[in-house]
Amino acid sequence: NSPRSPRFKLSPLNLFHLKPHHNDVLLLTMNDAELTRLSKLLIEWGHRLWQQGMLPGGDGNISVKIDAERILITPSGMSKGFLKDDDLIVVDFSSNVLQGKNKPSSEISLHILAYQYRPDISAVVHAHPPYATAFACSKIELPQNLLPESIVKLGEVPKTFFALPSTMQTAVVAEPFVLRYNAFLLKNHGAVTLGRNLEEACLRMETLEHLAKVAWLSKLLGEVTELPEWAVKKLKEIGLE
Repeated sequence: NSPRSPRFKLSPLNLFHLKPHHNDVLLLTMNDAELTRLSKLLIEWGHRLWQQGMLPGGDGNISVKIDAERILITPSGMSKGFLKDDDLIVVDFSSNVLQGKNKPSSEISLHILAYQYRPDISAVVHAHPPYATAFACSKIELPQNLLPESIVKLGEVPKTFFALPSTMQTAVVAEPFVLRYNAFLLKNHGAVTLGRNLEEACLRMETLEHLAKVAWLSKLLGEVTELPEWAVKKLKEIGLE
């Protein structure tokens, strides 16, 4: 059976009322050194994940927190392999567009939820890596204790209930997972990773896809052998350091 989502009571999502976008956006100065630095990094990481086949077409979305009031996020429906500085959008924590000509990702609510619930993170990646997404679409569970690196860098990787993509449902089903995990699968959809910075969030997505690929290949060879309990316990302790 598919992993069951933890029981939780839906909280009112009034922490981030999504407001319609309008033309009279606030233009911020382009002399913002941190914005310039993060824009460069986001474009580079978007291209890297796209090259690895994790962001096909215009799929997926990446964001990074600029400061306590602003988020830099990828545009809706555009390939992450060819982004330019002026393609990115700056929004506030109420989803109002502060800078940018494009429409922000349709799943912006998921990103805002993550930042509001997890003050320890500064980056969110939602991608569609093939092997990890295959487990998200399967009744076969992703092995949790297969590789030492995934235990240390990811921790447990659960699967959510299904939510209609590009809607508020994604944030609703992701809510309890954002609180407890740094990586999780969106049922029949894709994967999400969180990080203290953009590099960590993106590398966690790479680690997740590597785990899923090794798990899939191991299953083809026969019975999968997971790590012994004593090793898993020690590795989890290392991951918490």
